[in-house]
Amino acid sequence: MTHSHDLDNTDPMFVKEDSSTFSTEEDRLSPLPSNIKTTLNSKEKMHNQVTQTTMVIEDPSEAERIFSNLVNSAKEEILIMFPSIGALTRQGLFIELLDRQRNEHIGISIMSPLNRDIQKFLSLFNKQENNKQCRNIVVREIAKSQRIKSTILVVDKKFLLTVELNDDSKQTFREASGLATYSTSKPTVLSYVSIFDSLWDQAELYHNLRTANEKLVESEQIEREFINTAAHELRTPTQAITGYVEIDDELFDHLLKYRNELEQQELERIIVKLHDHHESISRNAIRLGNLINNLLDVARIDSNQKNMIMLQKERVDLVKEINDLVSFHLDQKIKEKNIKVNFINDTLLEEHYWVYTDKARLNQILNNLIDNAIKFSKNGESLDILIYENIAIQENRKMNQNMNKSKFPPGNVKPAKSNEYEKEQTYVVISDSGKGISPSVFPRLFEKFNTDSDVGTGLGLYISKKLVEAMGGKIWAFNNQDGIGSTFVFSLPKTSHLNNH
Repeated sequence: MTHSHDLDNTDPMFVKEDSSTFSTEEDRLSPLPSNIKTTLNSKEKMHNQVTQTTMVIEDPSEAERIFSNLVNSAKEEILIMFPSIGALTRQGLFIELLDRQRNEHIGISIMSPLNRDIQKFLSLFNKQENNKQCRNIVVREIAKSQRIKSTILVVDKKFLLTVELNDDSKQTFREASGLATYSTSKPTVLSYVSIFDSLWDQAELYHNLRTANEKLVESEQIEREFINTAAHELRTPTQAITGYVEIDDELFDHLLKYRNELEQQELERIIVKLHDHHESISRNAIRLGNLINNLLDVARIDSNQKNMIMLQKERVDLVKEINDLVSFHLDQKIKEKNIKVNFINDTLLEEHYWVYTDKARLNQILNNLIDNAIKFSKNGESLDILIYENIAIQENRKMNQNMNKSKFPPGNVKPAKSNEYEKEQTYVVISDSGKGISPSVFPRLFEKFNTDSDVGTGLGLYISKKLVEAMGGKIWAFNNQDGIGSTFVFSLPKTSHLNNH
């Protein structure tokens, strides 16, 4: 091994960087000593004909120059480990690595302790438009360790530079660094590659364990919240049913005890009360049944067993199912909020539109989406429902006359599929006039327990998505272009032969 103080002043490895020292700009950028460089005419030769050498460098300025030049001369791969956050960020060397990767497909693997600011920066960097070009850069976090005292750089598995960290409180590379070792010795370089790979595996294992733990904690939190929500949702209709039954018990006891003495007016009053209570009991029993069915559906879906969603397909009139839901099952909710429902069958001029699907499951999807739209619509506003086949919804004559076209920008009503897919699908659009889908909810809109409401378990959209997909369709949503409310669209495979009958 050679020390820099053992060499005479003419050794180019340690000569001050002066343009007159190098015959070409390429020579100036080369990390190798000039006694080695003179045998090479290009970077290609430099990578193919590396002279075996190991040198200790005492001058931090020279180590800094070699570090930067090695990074710039890389052709395939850069492996680097920083011993501290300061070493990573000092003098922008980390940024230099990222900037280099913007334009060149060089694999860069970095290990370092990280803090919140660096993690935030990496997150923003990866979201940039050119993130596809940066897919080869990977950063792994390592714990702050007293055993790692040097920055280690390996380029193309042929060049090695280690730089001791003397004082991490200093602001510059030169002030913070101590002795450096530069090596092109194959056994030495490959030994460090092996060490790096071993530490990388440990860092990756640590990263995976931490990610899994975070997901577990998040899952446990979601599960706790769901249990609390489900308990509340189950308790509410149960208490209502129990309460009305107790009141009715008293009314029946009174009616039976004094049936021969009650006047007609009092008798009618009791009958009206019993009728009202019966309606409340029935409504809450349906609510309770729906909730139980949702929980059972989620259990079936999450069982990971094939064919857990059983479909009993039959000929179903889609128009009739929507009209029945609006006119009967959801009529009271619509009246309570004084909502105007605009329903347009834009597929045919006829009053029916037949599909071949599971009637009960289709009703479940429609009920979830329409009920959701009612819940988020403002009092006195409108709710739009549309069936269509032609994806060019903007040019729709009926829609122009009866619906707010500005709600539906062209890019949102189209599924992310080819035209061939579009031709084989029937689409149902349900649009509300509420506050829209919040940014915090949107990324997980169709996941379990995700809700932007104080009421409900957050299971409806999750189940609807699974049912639509089981039927061979797609479901998606967007906030309306006019800034008022949101729109949900789902598709079903078209059965055009049925609509000709």
